[in-house]
Amino acid sequence: MSVQGARVQAQRVANARGLAPGVVLKLIDENTDAPLLGLFGPTTVNVFELNLALDAASK
Repeated sequence: MSVQGARVQAQRVANARGLAPGVVLKLIDENTDAPLLGLFGPTTVNVFELNLALDAASK
């Protein structure tokens, strides 16, 4: 998922999980992967890892 797409959904995710929007944005940043070798491809969010982090933060 793109970083921009994840950020657009941050408020909705925060509401659904009972978290502050800032926490969700921080987790998005922590689970963002840089392009291969810093050159090839887009910066993306690892959705699987982000969901695990959101689950842990929601408990």
